[in-house]
Amino acid sequence: MQYTSALYDQIVASPNHWFEVMVRFFNGNRDIDVPQNQIFSISTYDSAFSDNVPQIGCAVSGEIDLEIIAPQETLRPMCPFRLFIIARTENERANIIRGDYYIDTREISHNDDGLDVMKIHGYDAMLKFEQMYPSDDTHDYPILDTEIVQFMCDTIRIQVDQRTTRAMNRAYKFTPFGYTMREILGYIASAYGGNFIISDDRKLLLVPLGGLRTETYYLVTEGGDSITFGGNRILV
Repeated sequence: MQYTSALYDQIVASPNHWFEVMVRFFNGNRDIDVPQNQIFSISTYDSAFSDNVPQIGCAVSGEIDLEIIAPQETLRPMCPFRLFIIARTENERANIIRGDYYIDTREISHNDDGLDVMKIHGYDAMLKFEQMYPSDDTHDYPILDTEIVQFMCDTIRIQVDQRTTRAMNRAYKFTPFGYTMREILGYIASAYGGNFIISDDRKLLLVPLGGLRTETYYLVTEGGDSITFGGNRILV
């Protein structure tokens, strides 16, 4: 669950507010902001299952497709970027982070207006678990699954969702060497009958098969209709 600021809630309560999106690329020492008027389309894909087929033992990566006016600067390989939802009035603005991603592929073409258009496909932080479990002389293996998960998240510098810690309550022990961190997440997820995803507030979340995302909220209009962007409802 992602909490919003008092200012954000105040703006959304105003009858004269509107929503925009923005993308920020963290390109080395320089951040590059792409406002809504330079964005042609955004589509995000979030699922608790691989291939959208109900199953367990997966560590599923969220994905994004993005078309923007190509930045003048060259974006570095695997450049991280962040999607923001901005609530605005004439005088105020506040934002929430909708996801952190990393560039996987990019392609530049020219549209009918002569603009350079960059198409980007990206993945969220689950991609960072695609590396071997690190050497470790601080633990005496086998160790608890919760310790393994925390150690891996510390290694790649993301947080563990508190709901994950609460769900992992069976004290399983593993010796994880010789596998990628993502494979290990899959084994642990299987033990708990669920899957790992990156939550909306960018933390590692274990989703049991029988309890999918019960603590999420969608942005809606005052009439109760879902607010969408690119055909997707906006989670906060």
